[in-house]
Amino acid sequence: MNKGFILIELIVVIAIIAILYGIILFSVTLYINRGKDANVSGNLAVLIPAGEVYYNAYPNKYQGFCSSTVANNAFLQMPPGTIHNCAENYANDYQGWVACAREFTTPSNAYCVDSRGMKKEILNSLCTSSLTQCP
Repeated sequence: MNKGFILIELIVVIAIIAILYGIILFSVTLYINRGKDANVSGNLAVLIPAGEVYYNAYPNKYQGFCSSTVANNAFLQMPPGTIHNCAENYANDYQGWVACAREFTTPSNAYCVDSRGMKKEILNSLCTSSLTQCP
């Protein structure tokens, strides 16, 4: 009697391990991207109260908020590869700003926050410099 494994048994075991590895790798990537999305939405949400403080500190206007240290720090703390946009709007006696960033789990979507306190998920194609407020 020979003791040991035959070639078919070894191939089956390696195939099972490869399938499990693929499933685990996919799940881990999904959870990492969800964590990145939470980071992006959290950093954008910080901009709402920061915008109000900025508005009160600088003669009741948002002009320069998107290039302020607070906004830049919020964007710098986002995960590498985050595509974001911040725009200020002064049309028709409306003063405000809007910021959005692409999601990682669903790249066709983006998170959007604005000076009105709105927090929404929008289409990534709407996240442009011409955006005036969260739709």
